[in-house]
Amino acid sequence: MRASEELLRKAFTHSNDAGFIFAPARGAILDVNSRACEMLGYTRDELLALSPAAIHPDEVPKLKAFTQSVVDEGTGWTDELTCLTKRGEKLPTEISASAMTMDGETIVVGWVRDISTRKRAEAALRESEERFRLFVEHAADAFFVLQKDGRISDVNKRACDSMGYTREELLAMRVWDLGEGVSAETFADYVNQMTAGPITVSRTMRRKDATTFPVEVHARLFEIRGMLCVLSIARDVTERVRAEEERRKLEALKLEKVYLQEEIETEHNFGEIVGSSAAMRKVFREVEQVARTDSIVLITGETGTGKELVARAIHRASSRSERVLVKVNCAALSAGLIESELFGHEKGAFTGALTRRIGRFELAAGGSIFLDEIGDLPAELQAKLLRVLQEGEFERVGGSQTLTVDVRVIAATNRDLEKAVEEGRFRPDLYYRLKVFPVHVPALRERREDIPLLVTYFARKYGEKLGKRLETVPQPTLDALLSYSWPGNVRELANVIERAAILSRGSELDLADWRAQPGPQGEAERALTLDAVQRQHIIAVLKRTGWRVSGPLGGARILGMKPTTLRARMKKLGIVRER
Repeated sequence: MRASEELLRKAFTHSNDAGFIFAPARGAILDVNSRACEMLGYTRDELLALSPAAIHPDEVPKLKAFTQSVVDEGTGWTDELTCLTKRGEKLPTEISASAMTMDGETIVVGWVRDISTRKRAEAALRESEERFRLFVEHAADAFFVLQKDGRISDVNKRACDSMGYTREELLAMRVWDLGEGVSAETFADYVNQMTAGPITVSRTMRRKDATTFPVEVHARLFEIRGMLCVLSIARDVTERVRAEEERRKLEALKLEKVYLQEEIETEHNFGEIVGSSAAMRKVFREVEQVARTDSIVLITGETGTGKELVARAIHRASSRSERVLVKVNCAALSAGLIESELFGHEKGAFTGALTRRIGRFELAAGGSIFLDEIGDLPAELQAKLLRVLQEGEFERVGGSQTLTVDVRVIAATNRDLEKAVEEGRFRPDLYYRLKVFPVHVPALRERREDIPLLVTYFARKYGEKLGKRLETVPQPTLDALLSYSWPGNVRELANVIERAAILSRGSELDLADWRAQPGPQGEAERALTLDAVQRQHIIAVLKRTGWRVSGPLGGARILGMKPTTLRARMKKLGIVRER
C-alpha cells in the first residue's frame, strides 16, 4: 500500500497537468502539484491557504455544481470553468476529476489543463468562418453547396436573387431542377470528374420565371463534418456572351477584316493585272512605254507571275490592238511540230500533211504574236526565228516561196536565258535580238503589299462566277495569305481563292482547311514581318490618295479605320510622306 501510495504521489507531483486535491465538505484545498503553482503563479503554500472561490469568484456556482456532480457520479469533466492567475489574468481550463473516500472523508482529485491556446484557435476559426460566411453571403457569384445525390443543402443570397427563389425553396430542390441539359446522370459524371480535381463547365440556368441565362460553373469536392459535398460557384456570363456576340458582328465592320471593294480602281488594274506596289508600277510604266512602239519585248519572270497578262496588256495598248494576238506555247509542242505550227506547211510536206496549213506567224500578220516559254525552243528553230525577227521572212515547211510578215513579237520565259547562252543551249544572237526591251514581272513574294488587292479581285471575280457575294476577308485569313511564300505566285493565289470561294457559305471568305506552308524561299520569306507587310500596304494606299489621310477619298476611308487610328499606325510603323 505504501509503495502504491508513493507511486500515486509521484504521478500527482510530476504530472503535466495541474493537480488539485480538494475536500468539498470543508471547502479546502488539501494539496497541489508544481504544475498548478506554475500555471496560476502562486506558491504551494499560497494555494493551500486559498479557498476555491478565490480562484475565480464568478465561477463559484459552476465550480460547486461540478464538484457535486463528481461526488455524485464518481467522475466528471468540464471545459467551462475559468481560473484567475495571481496576476488577475483569466485562464480558460479543462478539468477532469474523480471522487474517492479517504479516512471516511470524500475528497476530489482534479486535473486542470490550460486550454487558452485551443480557445484562441477556436475563436480565430470562428472569426475566420464568420468572415468567410459574410464573404460567401455577399459574393457577386451564386454559391451552391450540393450533396452527392444532387440535393441543394446551402446557398448564398446571390443564388436566391439570381434564380428568383427563396432560400427555403432552393433547399427543397435538386441541382438539375435549375439547369438545362443537366440530369442525375450528368451530375454523377461531374462528381466523378471532380475526384481528379476542380472542374469548370458552361451551362444554361433556368430562373423561377422560366427565363434562362448562361453561366460558367466552377465546382470542386470538399468535406463537411465527414460528409463529401460539392461546392459549386456559378457566375452569370450574360454580358460576356453578349460582348462576344457583338465583337463577332463588329469584326465584319472593322479593320480586323479586309473589305472586298465594289470595284478595283483602274490605277490598280492595268488590264487584268492587279497591283499597286512599286515593282508593279514599274511594270506598268514599262508596258505603257513599249506598247506605243513595234519593238520586240522579252518578258521574264517565274511561273505563275502573269507574263501572259503583261503580253496582252502590251498588245491592247498598242496600235495593233484591233488585230489578233496569237499565242504559241513553245514548250507544249514537240520539236517535229513546232516549225509547222509557227511557219505553216505545204501539202505533202510530211506524212499526214494532206492540205496546206497557215502558220501562226501568218495568222498574226498585222497583229502580235506571243511566244511563251521561248527558252524551250529547239536549237534548229532558233536560227529560223532569228531570221523572222531580223528580216520578217520565212518559208513554210516543204515550201520554197519566201513569205514576208508584219508582226509584233512578244516573247516570255521563266528560264535564265543568259545562263542558257553560256551553256550553249540558246543562240546568243537570238537572245540579244529578243532582249530589245526586257520587262521583268516580279514574283508575288516580292510584292506582298499587292496580296490584299489580289485577294479582293479574285474573291469578287470567283464570287460573281459562283453567284455569291463575298463581302469580307477575316484578318486571320489575310494574315495566313500574307505569311505564305507563294512558290506558284499569282496563279497559285488565284487557285486558292477560287477554292475558298467554292467552300465559303456566307459572305465571309473561308479558306477551310488550307494552311500556309513555308515555301522554298524559307528563311528569306519569314524575314518579312506582318508589320512590314502592313507598312507597305498603307504606303501603297496613301500613294493612291496623294497622301490624303482623311475625307471621303482619304486613305483612312479605304483602309476602313478612323483617321486618328491611321495616323497612330503610321507613327508606329515609321511612315512619313514621300517627297
